[in-house]
Amino acid sequence: MKRFLTTAFSLLLMLGGLTAGTTRSIAAEETEGYSISVIKYKLEDPEILTNQLPLDGTKAEAVKDAKGNQLAPLAGITYEVTRVSPVQGTNTFENIIGDDAYSTTVTTDANGTAYFPGLAQGMYRVVEKEHDQLRETMEPVILELPLPQRTGEALSEVYLYPKSGVKTAADPTDPKKDLPNTAGTAGTNSASAANKERLPQTSGTIGSYHSLLLVLSFILIMALIGFRVMKTKKFDF
Repeated sequence: MKRFLTTAFSLLLMLGGLTAGTTRSIAAEETEGYSISVIKYKLEDPEILTNQLPLDGTKAEAVKDAKGNQLAPLAGITYEVTRVSPVQGTNTFENIIGDDAYSTTVTTDANGTAYFPGLAQGMYRVVEKEHDQLRETMEPVILELPLPQRTGEALSEVYLYPKSGVKTAADPTDPKKDLPNTAGTAGTNSASAANKERLPQTSGTIGSYHSLLLVLSFILIMALIGFRVMKTKKFDF
């Protein structure tokens, strides 16, 4: 009996250790999760960097401008990451609601990085918010975590490099801010321009109408002259 109790106690200890180990592994996995790092640079001409910025979610070793200089990071740009799911039968996505919902915004730091850690497996939409320094915002990006790769293991840490350009001194200013208030004239001109686009051109029709009147008048005159000539000849006989 004593031997049986000793064996049972040992089995309980082993089972407790295995359960604790499993719990620690699950907790560690949930805590670690997946991550998205948005790296924003001051891009005056994004086209120059088309071949330098990775598109597969991997981390870029070095990004330089046309002169070979390291690009400066851009702080203060805000990004929103939202967990989404595909809409069946379409190519669109909708926000997940309920317990699995997730949405947060992060602003790039001094290193130009907006970091989103501890993300669960799934699909996410990354949106770049408008900012005075940006010439335009990037198109929203949909990515999957972990991110599949053509070759190799799927990425648990994904790096995203927005190519939206920043404003420069040479960029034109907003005419609404610099021009005086000419709402009456501008509004009329805009309305006229809009009407020209919507209404068909009638100048050709009007021109054809006048030409038709001239032709009909000429035919009538010729008919009268012909009738007069025929009448005169009839009296001569």
